[in-house]
Amino acid sequence: MKRLSILATILSLGLSLNSQTPCENGFAGEYPCDGYDLLTHYPLEAVGGGDNGNDCWGWVDSESGREYVIMGRSNGTSFVEITDPLNPQFIAALPTASGSSLWRDIKVIGDYAYIVSESPQHGIQILNLNGLLPLSGFPFNISATYNYAGFGNAHNIVACPETNYVYGVGTNTFNGGLHIVDVSDPSNPTLAGAYEEFYTHDAQAIVYNGPDIDYQGKEIVICFNGSSGVAIVNAEDKTDIQLIKHVTYDESAYTHQGWISEDHTMVYFNDELDEQYIGNNTRTYMMNVEDLDNPVIVGFYEAETPSPDHNLYTHEGLLYASNYTSGLRVSTILEDGSIVPQGYFDTHPENDDVTFDGTWSNYPYFPSGSIAISNFDGLFIVRSSDWVNDVDVVDESDISLTLSPNPANNSVLLGGDFYGCGFQIFDLNGRVVVNHNVIPALNGLNLDVSNLVDGVYSVVITDKIGERVAAEKLVIRH
Repeated sequence: MKRLSILATILSLGLSLNSQTPCENGFAGEYPCDGYDLLTHYPLEAVGGGDNGNDCWGWVDSESGREYVIMGRSNGTSFVEITDPLNPQFIAALPTASGSSLWRDIKVIGDYAYIVSESPQHGIQILNLNGLLPLSGFPFNISATYNYAGFGNAHNIVACPETNYVYGVGTNTFNGGLHIVDVSDPSNPTLAGAYEEFYTHDAQAIVYNGPDIDYQGKEIVICFNGSSGVAIVNAEDKTDIQLIKHVTYDESAYTHQGWISEDHTMVYFNDELDEQYIGNNTRTYMMNVEDLDNPVIVGFYEAETPSPDHNLYTHEGLLYASNYTSGLRVSTILEDGSIVPQGYFDTHPENDDVTFDGTWSNYPYFPSGSIAISNFDGLFIVRSSDWVNDVDVVDESDISLTLSPNPANNSVLLGGDFYGCGFQIFDLNGRVVVNHNVIPALNGLNLDVSNLVDGVYSVVITDKIGERVAAEKLVIRH
């Protein structure tokens, strides 16, 4: 493996400037926000450069728990370790298999990444991600472990991790429909089947576990087909794909992408061009799939912004949508399947115009709670501002905690009725940076924090038996 240029190394270390900026009064630095703090921002030139950034995905090493963002660019793919969100590292770049392209897409099954591009003659780059583990210190140029040349270009790639199949979509084969590849042996990827009734722009492949007993346990692919709406197909037999249902809707311009709810009852999807051609604001459609033979579009949520929508994903009761110029928009999924706004982080503060700029995609599945957002112009790592509230706290009505000043510089006063309690301060990685078994003051404690680096911390009060009874977020800003 070769090191990238000295300039690239300097950029990767020196341009990650916007680090740990809490969302306060509606802004994290220059970025409008609500409920999401900025951990890191890498400009595109600091993660490999190129004409634009595009898709992103993630990988977590099952043994060590180390977390990696995989980000597509016009001329390759970048790998950024974010295990320590206080010190993320751009460690490797995989050059494109052919030419540059606006489009590059990544999915992961197990310890292998599968990467496609609209660039002709690209095929699938297959990378064993375990090779990233020993890399550190500076970015390396790496090579694909294996390649699949059964198609040239592809708009996107879809993965079903439970069954070890990937689906090339929008390829130069099978009329741009599903090009199905068996990757149970990544060193020998083989064509397993195809479905060419519709051009497919994007899709999600699942082993269905929803309430429709006719399809439980079967591999189902939900296809988002551009000008042809949505198609749901049964892909259990890769040599005989069967259409279950084709769905269209009013004011359809270009059905772009979607994701199913975790209980497999509702599909959320978007239309990339209705803002431009029809004049709608950003819409997220909701389609009930409790009966796959009779899916029903029950309605849509329409945002206040006119930004075009792009990729969205569901995770732990939330929907994470990358909406170009209005950034990451997070919604709560209600019991009836409808959604309401929960928070946002706007990676394109200039405007919310109907233009294709700003964010492309996001990856909300890291166990740490870090969320990757890929932009045309770089990579953002954010986290919910409520991360401190995730600490399990025992209800003790006579225990209170205040922090003053907050943000703090050299010292902070811990105020409250917690005489005889202990406390710890945790950094964003969950590490204890300050620990006292007993607070030695009746009316609070003035704590020296001058040795803590700028960032966001969690202050946790513990009672005499070690139960956590109060917690607050502390911002250090020197």
